[in-house]
Amino acid sequence: MGRFNLIDDKWIEVLVNKKGDKQLVGLRDIFLNSDSYLDISGDMNIQDFAIMRLILAIMHTVFSRFDASGDVYEEIEINDKMQQVEAVDDEDYEYYEEHLLDTWKDLWNNKNFPEIVLDYLDLWHDRFYLYDDKYPFFQVTEEYISVDRIKGKKVGDISGKTINRTITESNNKIALFSPREEKNKNILKNDEIARWLITFQAYTGLSDKTVYGKEKYKTRNSKGWLYDLGAVYFKGDNLFETLMLNFVIVNTKNKHYSYNIQNPSWEFRDSELIDSYLNYMPIDNIAQLYTVYSRAIYIDPKFDDSEEFTMNLIKLPEVSHEDNFLEPMTVYRYNTSGDYKEKYTPRKHPSNQSMWRSFGQITMEYENLENSKNNNRQKRPGIIDWLAVIHKEIDYDRITVNALSLEDDGNATSWVPTNEIYDSMPLAIDLLTEDIEDGWTQRIFKLIEETKKIINQVYGNYLRYISKIRGLEKSDFVDKEIEKIYFLIDKPFRDLIESIEADDDSDIIEDEWRKTLKNIVYNQGSKLFEEAGNRDYALVKIDGELINVVIAFNRFKAILNNLLERRDSEKRK
Repeated sequence: MGRFNLIDDKWIEVLVNKKGDKQLVGLRDIFLNSDSYLDISGDMNIQDFAIMRLILAIMHTVFSRFDASGDVYEEIEINDKMQQVEAVDDEDYEYYEEHLLDTWKDLWNNKNFPEIVLDYLDLWHDRFYLYDDKYPFFQVTEEYISVDRIKGKKVGDISGKTINRTITESNNKIALFSPREEKNKNILKNDEIARWLITFQAYTGLSDKTVYGKEKYKTRNSKGWLYDLGAVYFKGDNLFETLMLNFVIVNTKNKHYSYNIQNPSWEFRDSELIDSYLNYMPIDNIAQLYTVYSRAIYIDPKFDDSEEFTMNLIKLPEVSHEDNFLEPMTVYRYNTSGDYKEKYTPRKHPSNQSMWRSFGQITMEYENLENSKNNNRQKRPGIIDWLAVIHKEIDYDRITVNALSLEDDGNATSWVPTNEIYDSMPLAIDLLTEDIEDGWTQRIFKLIEETKKIINQVYGNYLRYISKIRGLEKSDFVDKEIEKIYFLIDKPFRDLIESIEADDDSDIIEDEWRKTLKNIVYNQGSKLFEEAGNRDYALVKIDGELINVVIAFNRFKAILNNLLERRDSEKRK
């Protein structure tokens, strides 16, 4: 008999008011009362994101089959387990898509979820037990962790202090500044285990060793699908709105994904899931992607949460990263070399960089845009395309865009998590949905690129001169000083972008920013000049020229003034 059911038992931490009060709820509570909760608010942002996608997988499954009134779409057939029997016929695609969009609009206008979601969860109730010997949630049974299946190798295991990403401590390396005492590091209560299990399947790493069979997989081992994403998603005024804003019921750019049968992991036996992973079966639907396993995990069904937690695990092959546009919530990189040459792959957000520095990657899609990078190609996240579809329905003037990644240690043999990268910005919806060649989106992108050029090249060259004059070439002097400038301009530039409205005068705003940027960069350059010592005034031969701090500073001033004045002159023409 199963124990601790994720539908009925309390395990999801939600924020209930702006004072910061939280409570634990189950999936049933989420679908009954999501409009009463402000947000999911667990141990980490990556945990909240992984749990949100689980909830979205339920929504994609149910509302790909039933409309907001609980009726089956006329284009499909449903069996007694509320599963879609066959794929949508080609000639019905247009009608089915219209019905899906109507369902989204009806749900949004109703401001809550219909009974059909609870009916579905009740029918699949036995698949949501955390502890079970037949259908353990997000796990496999003991049979699939047996020595026979791994050809005599040792079965991998992992402790509570390792899957708890607020600690991420192995038995070989103690985590500094742990939020828990040593004696309690491996103690996890049932609700914590449920949250961290879902998070671990999404953000795993490669520190464990065991695989199925004797040979390596044909593809790389999975680090967890979310581990490689530079996640982009929206936040609404309450949890219901957040879920709906991220509920991409129609893939607007790759519509064939919208017509595929939704196959969440809980609708399959562990034997079916493991066989599909080991046979590299493609994932073609969003519910399956949102619930994909990175590991075959086994937790003893008799486990008592008063004891130290441990679980067994076996690596699985990774989900294909190549041009995988089924995923709507990531920024992309266009690869000009390597294994994925001339293909797009998910790209993590850079550490220590504010979201506005990746504005173009989040908001723009182009080929052969003048002065662009990545071989003049850029694909924006599908969630931004989705916003363009629904923005007239939601009646928002501004929307909060969130960016999230899990930073790793850079060790390709382990990919141990080291830091959570998180940022958010409220933006005018028109900035994200406009379709004007010279609109605000492109103007902001060009302004950001100009800002980067002034910092990285104009100011950066000045720093490199000082570095050579002082004999600091082998130090991180230049990088640190550049990051100081980015820190100084971060708030004013963030405030600028967040304040923009579609009908603002772009010329005035751009001029104001250039003046602000010039003052910040010039003042910081002047500070370095004023701090110069006697050694800095001595002439040093650099690239065939005799340079000292005075020459370097005057050159920096001239280039800075000429560049910004030329911009102003070009605009006046």
